[in-house]
Order: sequence, then structure tokens, then C-alpha cells
Amino acid sequence: MQELPRTLPVLKVRSTILMPQAHLPVIMQREAFKAVAPEVLEDNIVAVVQPKPMLINGYRNRQTAQPYKIGCAGKITGVYTTENNITINIYGLCRFEIVEQLVQDVTGIDRIVVNYNKYLADLDEKKGEQINYDKGRLLHALDAYFKHLAIFPNWKEIEKTPADVLVSALAMACPFHPSEKQSLLEAVDFQARSDMITKMIEVNSHDRYNTASTVN
Repeated sequence: MQELPRTLPVLKVRSTILMPQAHLPVIMQREAFKAVAPEVLEDNIVAVVQPKPMLINGYRNRQTAQPYKIGCAGKITGVYTTENNITINIYGLCRFEIVEQLVQDVTGIDRIVVNYNKYLADLDEKKGEQINYDKGRLLHALDAYFKHLAIFPNWKEIEKTPADVLVSALAMACPFHPSEKQSLLEAVDFQARSDMITKMIEVNSHDRYNTASTVN
């Protein structure tokens, strides 16, 4: 806890969240990367937050987007360059609440002051041994969800994945609405998050099924 900085450079990632003790690859175009390059170095800690676009005359305005108040601090574990893009690998450390948004400095990088107190349980790396959830219900919902998305996963790997790892991976990877992803990020404990994501997958599967039935 003492090693986590209170002031963090911001990495805004649309429709994406970083969960504690999970790995997130962020792909950026070279031009976008240049704006944050001074802070995006291996072993640096950054704030990963979703921007919350404002509507102006019915249209989303990216220039006025403000971040959600809850994000996650992450440690950069690698930066890889390809011909057109930059991939940044980030490992989630601890969620936070934004206390203050600082004025941009001469580098033009957004910075925030954060408070970790509400989410200190994220730092307990043994929490996965103490959790309980309805895995059968989640896998049943996930089976229908993947079928509607024409995704064919490795079920053997999924079934042996630890509960907290599986739920975090689904929260980050499933194409939920940004507000749904944010709700998963803000869930205080694993039990609430596992129940929430199960219901989200069930609802999304039901909606997709009904839409397909209507079209047919």
C-alpha cells in the first residue's frame, strides 16, 4: 500500500476496464501513444479509467469526456511496438476513487489524485482461496452467451480457471456496455461482482436470443 502513488498519470481507455490482479493488453495507435509516452514506461504505475463522453446536441463529444470516478492503478509490465500500433501490457494493482483532477502540466498529460482506502482488499493476493460463487450457473449462462456470439472457447481451461481470475477476465473481455463494465469494476467484493456478471450474461444472452428470433 505504501508503494502505491497517490498522484497518477491517466491512461483513458474506452469501453475497457482493468481489474485488480489481472493482465490487460492496451493497443494504441502511434499518434495516441505519443501523448502519454513519457509516463508509459516499464514498471511505471498508471491510472486506467474509462472516459464518460458528454452528449452535445445529441452527439458524443470525445473532447469533453470526463473519467468515471472509479478506476484501477496498474503496473506496466511491457511495451511492444508493431508496424502500426503500440501494445502496453498492464497488471492491475488496486482500484481507487478519484479525489482530484489536476491541471495538465507542460507535458500535457492528465494526472489525478486518488484514494485507495475503499478497495484495500484488492491487495490481498490470497483472496481467491476464500471466495464462493455459483459456478454452474455462470458457466451455463456463458455457454448460451458464447453460442450467440459464435465463440468457441476451450471449456477445459475455463472450468479449471480460479473463480476470481475467470470473473475478472470476463469483466474485461466481454463486449458489455461501458456502464455495465464500470458497474463490475465498482462492485466492492467478489461475491457482488460474480452475481452481477452472471446476471449480465444471462440478460445479454436472452436479449440476443429474442433479437435473433424476431429477425428470423
